[in-house]
Amino acid sequence: MVAQIHPIEPFDASKGATINFTWNGNQIRYVHCIIKENDSGETVYDETVENMKQQYNVPSDSTLLNGKYYVAYITVLDVDHIESEQQAIGTPFYCFSTPNFSLSVQENAIVRASAYSVSAIYSQTEDEPLDSYRIMLYDHAKKVLQDSGSIYDTTSLQYIVSGLENAKQYYVRSIGVTLHGMNIDTGFIPFSVSYNQAQVFSPLESNNMPDIGAIEIKSNIISTQATSEKPVDFLDGERVDLRDNSIAYDVGFEIEGDHSSIYLFEKPNLNTSLVRFFGEQTEAMIVYREGAFSDSDGKKAYFELRVKAGGRFYVLMSNYVDIPSDDQQFSLLVNREGNLYEVKAVLVKKRGTA
Repeated sequence: MVAQIHPIEPFDASKGATINFTWNGNQIRYVHCIIKENDSGETVYDETVENMKQQYNVPSDSTLLNGKYYVAYITVLDVDHIESEQQAIGTPFYCFSTPNFSLSVQENAIVRASAYSVSAIYSQTEDEPLDSYRIMLYDHAKKVLQDSGSIYDTTSLQYIVSGLENAKQYYVRSIGVTLHGMNIDTGFIPFSVSYNQAQVFSPLESNNMPDIGAIEIKSNIISTQATSEKPVDFLDGERVDLRDNSIAYDVGFEIEGDHSSIYLFEKPNLNTSLVRFFGEQTEAMIVYREGAFSDSDGKKAYFELRVKAGGRFYVLMSNYVDIPSDDQQFSLLVNREGNLYEVKAVLVKKRGTA
């Protein structure tokens, strides 16, 4: 009879690890562990310990080295020292130094905005690549408010948390998986929010001018005109239902040069253009999509940005996000630098939901 070794996650040789296995024979009295280098077959660890559990603890002072690929074999002995058969094929595993994995948000930091770009910071001594990561925002009770979902583009490691309310405490956390399956976690990082006015707009801004005994008042409100295909259906005085309608702004509404825009969408029509904007040399539209793909971990939602600029046409896809629940909506960031765009999607709570 042979002990069945469970898959062994990569671990830091300087910290040791527990190898779990399943045994259906006589009561275990001793566990014998042999570890060999995968390339050479040389035995680098061979120890027997008294242990009645279906596990073996590789100590932190073993002869294993980080950056190496090993194969483990486990046999068990009963009270009469009768030893089980060794596996014909051992269980492979890697040893890597514990990666450095942190977030740009410092513990107990004060964020002075209602939206904040969080960056993950990753490095590893043996250059083990990061395969994927996700960033989560939690409320004070550690209930998830936003979840980026698994992100496989590890070039920028950024995610925007939004909807942050003044004078409230939050937690942010990131977890990740390396190329060979090593799980990493930043832990919960607390921060608080403090700002005078919720961004992005402040309707009125006052400026005291004591030299002339006056107060200057500036307004960010602009007068704009729009036309619609049909009468507009307003919802709760805050939203408009455009799923079977459209609005075109052509007077008093203009965005010039580089910019960032955030759009909130609730229950958008599938495979439909949601937003179009035009310029002298640029035309772009945002399309909502859903689907299951080889890298999406099941059915997901995403947005497609179709851009025509300077005689070129290209299509950008946002990151995947979960299909929203009834109390969630999409927040979509579109950023432009020159004629290059990027698009990122997150799920946020609807206003008025717990």
